[in-house]
Amino acid sequence: MSAAFDHLIVLVHDLDAAARDFEKLGFTISERHDSVAGSMENRFISFADGSYLLLSAFADPAAAEKHRLGPLLQRGEGWADYSFAIAGIEEITAQLQAQHAPIRGPVQVSNTVASGENWSLDLLMTGIGAGGDDALPFIVEDRAGRMHRIPAAPHHRNGATGIAGVRVATPSADTVIQTLQAILGEAIALSRTEAHGRPATRLSFGTGWVEVFEDLSVNNGTGGLFEAVIATPIAQQDPDPKLTHGAAIRFVVPAGS
Repeated sequence: MSAAFDHLIVLVHDLDAAARDFEKLGFTISERHDSVAGSMENRFISFADGSYLLLSAFADPAAAEKHRLGPLLQRGEGWADYSFAIAGIEEITAQLQAQHAPIRGPVQVSNTVASGENWSLDLLMTGIGAGGDDALPFIVEDRAGRMHRIPAAPHHRNGATGIAGVRVATPSADTVIQTLQAILGEAIALSRTEAHGRPATRLSFGTGWVEVFEDLSVNNGTGGLFEAVIATPIAQQDPDPKLTHGAAIRFVVPAGS
């Protein structure tokens, strides 16, 4: 199995306003026009490493009531969920079932873009929507048309090239770490680290990492994704949370840049 970040979801009330604010931060916004509209409207911030940020708003209040992420927006805008792109979703499903870990899926998701090309993927939920810990991700495996699912990566004025890592909060770090190990496979490294003056466990895989904090106070008393670290060769200040609509972002210059 090989794992990489697929995308992170920023849930907002006003999609156009969020897109304008992220543009002010130096991100370039892209769109994808599907032939069949879903329950959410989206804008994309695509990166050169193949990952992206997804700015999302519900199409209407009824859609929010039915969606697994609907309750999160009641707490306010900000990070909602994160995902990995992994080959071998059936193997991961079997491993998680053997651990008696909560899962939902895999389910097939597909659509056709306005220009006629198809995209499809299998999606497996392990956290929100599956009854698992909110700090756990969902997993996607592309079946067709990834190049049509994700808009091509443009140039970003802030130099952003990809997702370096994410930070999640949980009341049960051991459970989250065990599940992430099953998802990411054996080719990961665990280490102790610290951020925001609090200890965490870092799981490193490929070029990315996830830091797990057994401390809900880092996320206003709730579990889940609370911060993303974006790679850029340009040293700069971290963005104003007002412009990121509550989705905390930090920039990092990778070694050797």
